[in-house]
Amino acid sequence: MDCLTIYTDGASRGNPGEAAAAWLILRGTDVLESDVLVLGKQTNNVAEYTALIHAIRSAKKFAEPKTTELIIYSDSELMISQMNGTYKVRSASLQPLHQEAKESASAFAKVTYHHVPRENPYIGSCDWLCNNALDKRSAADLIDDLRKGREPIECKPIGVVHSPFKERGSAPNQGRNTQEISRIEIFPEYRDGLTGLSAGNAVFILCWFDRSERDILQVVPHGRKELTGVFATRAPVRPNPISLTLVTIESIEGTTLTVRGLEAFDNTPVLDIKPYHAGIDTPENE
Repeated sequence: MDCLTIYTDGASRGNPGEAAAAWLILRGTDVLESDVLVLGKQTNNVAEYTALIHAIRSAKKFAEPKTTELIIYSDSELMISQMNGTYKVRSASLQPLHQEAKESASAFAKVTYHHVPRENPYIGSCDWLCNNALDKRSAADLIDDLRKGREPIECKPIGVVHSPFKERGSAPNQGRNTQEISRIEIFPEYRDGLTGLSAGNAVFILCWFDRSERDILQVVPHGRKELTGVFATRAPVRPNPISLTLVTIESIEGTTLTVRGLEAFDNTPVLDIKPYHAGIDTPENE
């Protein structure tokens, strides 16, 4: 009699949540099939049964059921006990799956069910298949949501600018066009992030220009006459008004940086600070 060994696993993130079902089919030590299905939102028990059903169905591709024994392993004690008749199937959502699994298994000459711990290497492989599929699904969903504008990206200010520029028209169009002093107050919870910075360092200050318009995609840049897309300019108006200004740190006192050459208005939120490195930040052909 032919003999196939099956390992199955189901995973649900949230239970119920995004779920996947995976299985391995072996003849001896040869892996005949390794597969996984992403199920959408399901419970872990539904995922376990789904893996079992698909594995039994797939086994028919590799052997003649009437002369084949299936030895099935799973780390789901509930499912194994129900398939062995030790536990009753009380869940209405599992009853049709249990029945389908038994009907599929009835085509084979012999089927036995065994519970094994999650540490079993074959179960571990199934678990990896499930989680890898769910990770890919999550990444794909996030990209899809981003493209459709549904998923916001959250940025938390790390500090705020205290600047002599109080109103529109008072700030220069570029930071290098001013020698005015500004102070950047870093919030106390980000104090440790300042370690390594010192007076004289050149750093990029990234700010959120919260008073800029965000629905303009073309402007006439300073000194030009033709309309230009905002992504080809340094204009403050843009869909995400993030500014990038190279400044020199004059001094650091506690969590306050005094800098020269920052064009931001007073009370502008600060998103980040990054050091300037000539070898990285200067184009190779310059």
